[in-house]
Amino acid sequence: MTGATTSKLLTIQVSPYFLEANAIGFSGASFTGALGSFTSLLLFLAVFALSASSFHRGAWWSKITAYFGLCVLSELYLSFLLMYHAAETALLGMYGILPPFSGTTHLPALIIGLDTKGYVQPLVTAGFSLPFYLSFLSLGLVGGSLILENLRTKREKPPQRGVAAVFTSE
Repeated sequence: MTGATTSKLLTIQVSPYFLEANAIGFSGASFTGALGSFTSLLLFLAVFALSASSFHRGAWWSKITAYFGLCVLSELYLSFLLMYHAAETALLGMYGILPPFSGTTHLPALIIGLDTKGYVQPLVTAGFSLPFYLSFLSLGLVGGSLILENLRTKREKPPQRGVAAVFTSE
Protein backbone atom coordinates (compact mmCIF):
# COMPACT_ATOMS: atom_id res chain seq x y z
CA MET A 1 0.00 0.00 0.00
CA THR A 2 1.29 3.41 -0.89
CA GLY A 3 -0.02 6.93 -1.39
CA ALA A 4 -1.57 7.34 -4.82
CA THR A 5 -0.88 11.06 -5.20
CA THR A 6 2.28 11.40 -3.11
CA SER A 7 5.09 9.10 -2.08
CA LYS A 8 5.45 11.01 1.19
CA LEU A 9 2.26 9.61 2.74
CA LEU A 10 3.19 6.07 3.73
CA THR A 11 4.51 2.90 2.18
CA ILE A 12 3.83 -0.61 3.47
CA GLN A 13 5.25 -3.67 1.74
CA VAL A 14 4.39 -7.18 2.89
CA SER A 15 6.17 -10.38 1.90
CA PRO A 16 6.40 -13.85 3.46
CA TYR A 17 9.94 -12.86 4.44
CA PHE A 18 9.57 -9.30 5.75
CA LEU A 19 7.21 -6.50 6.68
CA GLU A 20 8.54 -3.12 5.64
CA ALA A 21 6.64 -0.01 6.66
CA ASN A 22 7.58 3.62 6.15
CA ALA A 23 4.96 5.51 8.13
CA ILE A 24 4.93 7.89 11.07
CA GLY A 25 4.09 6.02 14.28
CA PHE A 26 3.91 2.57 12.67
CA SER A 27 4.79 -0.14 15.16
CA GLY A 28 5.06 -3.45 13.37
CA ALA A 29 4.84 -6.81 15.08
CA SER A 30 8.02 -8.10 16.69
CA PHE A 31 7.59 -11.65 15.34
CA THR A 32 7.98 -10.67 11.69
CA GLY A 33 11.78 -10.92 11.60
CA ALA A 34 11.88 -14.39 13.16
CA LEU A 35 9.00 -15.63 11.01
CA GLY A 36 10.68 -14.36 7.84
CA SER A 37 13.94 -16.10 8.72
CA PHE A 38 12.13 -19.34 9.55
CA THR A 39 10.25 -19.19 6.25
CA SER A 40 13.47 -18.62 4.30
CA LEU A 41 15.14 -21.56 6.03
CA LEU A 42 12.20 -23.88 5.35
CA LEU A 43 12.08 -22.83 1.70
CA PHE A 44 15.82 -23.48 1.31
CA LEU A 45 15.44 -26.94 2.87
CA ALA A 46 12.48 -27.75 0.62
CA VAL A 47 14.32 -26.72 -2.54
CA PHE A 48 17.36 -28.76 -1.47
CA ALA A 49 15.25 -31.83 -0.63
CA LEU A 50 13.21 -31.61 -3.84
CA SER A 51 16.40 -31.24 -5.88
CA ALA A 52 17.96 -34.27 -4.19
CA SER A 53 14.85 -36.37 -4.73
CA SER A 54 14.73 -35.42 -8.41
CA PHE A 55 18.17 -36.96 -8.95
CA HIS A 56 17.10 -40.20 -7.26
CA ARG A 57 13.55 -40.57 -8.56
CA GLY A 58 12.84 -43.99 -7.06
CA ALA A 59 14.30 -43.19 -3.64
CA TRP A 60 12.28 -43.88 -0.53
CA TRP A 61 12.31 -40.23 0.50
CA SER A 62 10.82 -38.81 -2.72
CA LYS A 63 7.20 -39.01 -1.55
CA ILE A 64 8.09 -37.58 1.88
CA THR A 65 9.94 -34.77 0.14
CA ALA A 66 6.94 -33.98 -2.04
CA TYR A 67 4.69 -33.73 1.00
CA PHE A 68 7.32 -31.60 2.77
CA GLY A 69 7.39 -29.30 -0.27
CA LEU A 70 3.61 -28.96 -0.11
CA CYS A 71 3.81 -28.14 3.60
CA VAL A 72 6.49 -25.52 2.96
CA LEU A 73 4.42 -23.91 0.21
CA SER A 74 1.46 -23.80 2.59
CA GLU A 75 3.65 -22.29 5.32
CA LEU A 76 4.95 -19.72 2.86
CA TYR A 77 1.41 -18.61 2.08
CA LEU A 78 0.38 -18.62 5.74
CA SER A 79 3.49 -16.64 6.65
CA PHE A 80 2.42 -14.02 4.12
CA LEU A 81 -1.05 -13.93 5.65
CA LEU A 82 0.41 -13.44 9.15
CA MET A 83 2.62 -10.59 7.95
CA TYR A 84 -0.33 -9.00 6.14
CA HIS A 85 -2.50 -9.35 9.23
CA ALA A 86 0.23 -7.73 11.37
CA ALA A 87 0.35 -4.74 9.01
CA GLU A 88 -3.43 -4.53 8.92
CA THR A 89 -3.65 -4.66 12.73
CA ALA A 90 -1.01 -1.97 13.11
CA LEU A 91 -2.92 0.34 10.73
CA LEU A 92 -6.14 -0.38 12.57
CA GLY A 93 -4.46 0.51 15.86
CA MET A 94 -2.88 3.70 14.48
CA TYR A 95 -5.72 5.17 12.47
CA GLY A 96 -8.78 3.06 13.19
CA ILE A 97 -9.07 2.02 9.54
CA LEU A 98 -8.60 -1.12 7.50
CA PRO A 99 -6.62 -0.68 4.29
CA PRO A 100 -8.11 -1.72 0.96
CA PHE A 101 -7.16 -5.10 -0.46
CA SER A 102 -6.65 -3.81 -3.97
CA GLY A 103 -7.35 -0.74 -6.00
CA THR A 104 -7.27 2.97 -5.25
CA THR A 105 -9.48 4.45 -2.55
CA HIS A 106 -9.69 7.23 0.02
CA LEU A 107 -8.80 6.36 3.60
CA PRO A 108 -11.31 7.92 6.01
CA ALA A 109 -8.71 9.27 8.41
CA LEU A 110 -6.29 12.10 9.07
CA ILE A 111 -2.85 10.67 8.34
CA ILE A 112 0.42 12.37 9.17
CA GLY A 113 2.75 11.70 6.27
CA LEU A 114 6.48 11.17 6.19
CA ASP A 115 6.89 14.87 5.49
CA THR A 116 4.95 15.62 8.77
CA LYS A 117 2.05 17.18 6.86
CA GLY A 118 -1.50 16.17 7.68
CA TYR A 119 -3.41 14.44 4.89
CA VAL A 120 -7.21 14.39 5.23
CA GLN A 121 -8.75 11.33 3.58
CA PRO A 122 -5.72 10.62 1.41
CA LEU A 123 -5.90 8.55 -1.74
CA VAL A 124 -3.99 5.25 -1.41
CA THR A 125 -3.28 2.41 -3.79
CA ALA A 126 -3.05 -1.20 -2.68
CA GLY A 127 -2.65 -4.45 -4.55
CA PHE A 128 -1.07 -7.86 -4.71
CA SER A 129 1.76 -8.61 -7.09
CA LEU A 130 2.30 -11.57 -9.39
CA PRO A 131 4.06 -13.84 -6.83
CA PHE A 132 0.93 -13.80 -4.65
CA TYR A 133 -1.14 -15.23 -7.48
CA LEU A 134 1.62 -17.63 -8.55
CA SER A 135 1.56 -19.11 -5.04
CA PHE A 136 -1.96 -20.38 -5.69
CA LEU A 137 -0.78 -21.94 -8.92
CA SER A 138 2.20 -23.64 -7.28
CA LEU A 139 0.06 -24.98 -4.42
CA GLY A 140 -2.39 -26.34 -6.98
CA LEU A 141 0.33 -27.96 -9.07
CA VAL A 142 2.08 -29.68 -6.16
CA GLY A 143 -1.16 -30.71 -4.46
CA GLY A 144 -2.71 -31.87 -7.73
CA SER A 145 0.32 -33.95 -8.65
CA LEU A 146 0.24 -35.65 -5.25
CA ILE A 147 -3.47 -36.40 -5.57
CA LEU A 148 -3.05 -37.78 -9.10
CA GLU A 149 -0.09 -39.90 -8.00
CA ASN A 150 -2.11 -41.37 -5.12
CA LEU A 151 -5.03 -42.14 -7.44
CA ARG A 152 -2.71 -43.81 -9.95
CA THR A 153 -1.07 -46.04 -7.34
CA LYS A 154 -4.44 -47.07 -5.90
CA ARG A 155 -5.63 -48.21 -9.33
CA GLU A 156 -2.49 -50.23 -10.02
CA LYS A 157 -2.52 -52.25 -6.82
CA PRO A 158 -5.75 -53.68 -5.41
CA PRO A 159 -6.05 -53.38 -1.62
CA GLN A 160 -5.32 -56.50 0.40
CA ARG A 161 -7.59 -57.44 3.26
CA GLY A 162 -7.52 -59.71 6.22
CA VAL A 163 -4.58 -61.87 7.21
CA ALA A 164 -3.01 -61.59 3.75
CA ALA A 165 -2.59 -57.83 4.24
CA VAL A 166 -0.67 -58.35 7.48
CA PHE A 167 1.69 -61.12 6.36
CA THR A 168 2.53 -60.17 2.77
CA SER A 169 5.43 -57.93 1.93
CA GLU A 170 4.76 -56.71 -1.57
